[in-house]
Amino acid sequence: MDTQPDRIAQFKADVAEMKISDPSGSRDQMATRVGLGAMGLGVVLPILAYAMSNGTQNELAQRDAIILALLGVALSAVGAALYLKGAMTSFLRFWLVRDLHERRAQTDRLLAGRETPTAEG
Repeated sequence: MDTQPDRIAQFKADVAEMKISDPSGSRDQMATRVGLGAMGLGVVLPILAYAMSNGTQNELAQRDAIILALLGVALSAVGAALYLKGAMTSFLRFWLVRDLHERRAQTDRLLAGRETPTAEG
């Protein structure tokens, strides 16, 4: 277990060397925020459209409300896709770096075990 701090330090050095962008200020964070905003607006628009269509007998105004409600549903779907894109990109980027580091450490252990002579007899 003595190598654990060394592995953590090596992992941090490898991440810094790869110059991976910080997700807090990147496009992924912006996509997440825009997605959340679009989902919120997508919930409000159909409610507004319902109130608009329920308060009138004019068929033209009701058709406008239907279009507004469909726009809200579409906006919610696009917002959800943007949110998932931003959230998953940040997660998968660091997961991939960690996985690569772990595999390299495992390969180094296997190669080190292969180089040591085995005692026969």
